[in-house]
Amino acid sequence: MAPPQKDTFEYVTYTKKRETCPACLKPIRLDRPARRGMLGRADGDPIVAYWHMSCAPEGARR
Repeated sequence: MAPPQKDTFEYVTYTKKRETCPACLKPIRLDRPARRGMLGRADGDPIVAYWHMSCAPEGARR
């Protein structure tokens, strides 16, 4: 089965270490909630990534 080529979101959480939002490329503060999900890549398997709540696509928010 081919890996997904789009971003998929799993849940809202807090990060344990500094992460960079792939949408705006700014750091996510440790005291702010973030969307955890998989970042689709055309050249390999998807990777875990974290987005600011305001940067996650509209359909991904719950």
